[in-house]
Amino acid sequence: MIRYDRLDDDQKDFVDKEINKRGNVWIQGFAGSGKSVMLIHALRKKMVNNPNANVCVVVYTYSLIDMFKTGMAELGMPPIPVMTYHQFKNGYGNYDYIFCDEVQDLPADVLSQMKQRSQHVYVAGDSNQSIYENTVTTTEIGNIINARPFVLTRIYRLTRSIMNAVSNLLPNMDIFGSRRDMTKKDVSVRLGKGYDENEEVKYVWEQSSNATSEGYSAAVLLPKHDYIIDFANRLLRQNGKATWTLQENNWGKPDYNSLNSHFRNQGLKIEYVGNGYGSFQNAERNRNTILMTYHSAKGMDFDNVFLPFLSDDTSISRRDEETLFMVAITRSKMNLFITYSGYLHRLVSKFESTCQRIDLKASNQPADTNIDFDF
Repeated sequence: MIRYDRLDDDQKDFVDKEINKRGNVWIQGFAGSGKSVMLIHALRKKMVNNPNANVCVVVYTYSLIDMFKTGMAELGMPPIPVMTYHQFKNGYGNYDYIFCDEVQDLPADVLSQMKQRSQHVYVAGDSNQSIYENTVTTTEIGNIINARPFVLTRIYRLTRSIMNAVSNLLPNMDIFGSRRDMTKKDVSVRLGKGYDENEEVKYVWEQSSNATSEGYSAAVLLPKHDYIIDFANRLLRQNGKATWTLQENNWGKPDYNSLNSHFRNQGLKIEYVGNGYGSFQNAERNRNTILMTYHSAKGMDFDNVFLPFLSDDTSISRRDEETLFMVAITRSKMNLFITYSGYLHRLVSKFESTCQRIDLKASNQPADTNIDFDF
């Protein structure tokens, strides 16, 4: 969690002043502008000034719940209810303050409930990252809760190379309309072609393991659960381990507690995080590579992000493929690796010319000396 003294002047102004003004607020900004961090610090300030206030946090995914709880624990904050919008919608409690992240993913009726059940509502989100159906529009967010905007105009997370990739992928988004953190070192997006998916998995595993062994976070992101399971079993086979037999939970979905237990039993330092499974704190403590879907990674960031299997036959999403893929590539704070075999996916082709080509076979060497883990 970024400390208060590292917030910029606009963020400190919100935490110290804007949060004390009357009315509801909608915090806006591109991916990597610090919306979630600022929201947590504002929540902390509210609790310091109003220790008896009834407060909750509403988010979309279980991984965001994990992220908020981790950040609040690092700041020494008291336990505060953090829930998905489904849990909020099915509850009946009223609150003095509601804080909400990724507001663009919520249905309109949930936002209406927030206004009805709280005296003050603070929401953060980016309409450019809307990837779900039947959600609030930009106009509705302000109108339903009668919120005034607070706009963050500087991007901290993304390197210039990743911003270039976003600009080529979604030119109408005008990401360079925001100011970039000029102190951030630029690192090219790496693009590598493998002989097959097994070579991709081998490269990704070696490089992500190098990163986590040095204390940096590393996440492997895949668009769908079928690809998650395929990656997991290829990795297990390559390391001479028994593959995982699919176990389902009560809803007929993959039981990732079973997969994570299997990884531990087989001695592999990798962990699925999302859908209520796994833990960022546990992954950081044990220096595990994180395995996630694009959807679950929304709102997260990592030092190193790996996007394998990006060949032309990979299915990313039935709708808004460009937006979901933009979400995936903007999770990286520094190193972004994209790999494929066969023909390159059409979305990557949009910014292929801006990438640095890498040789996946070079991973047979003790270390890839071109990778920048010194940041």
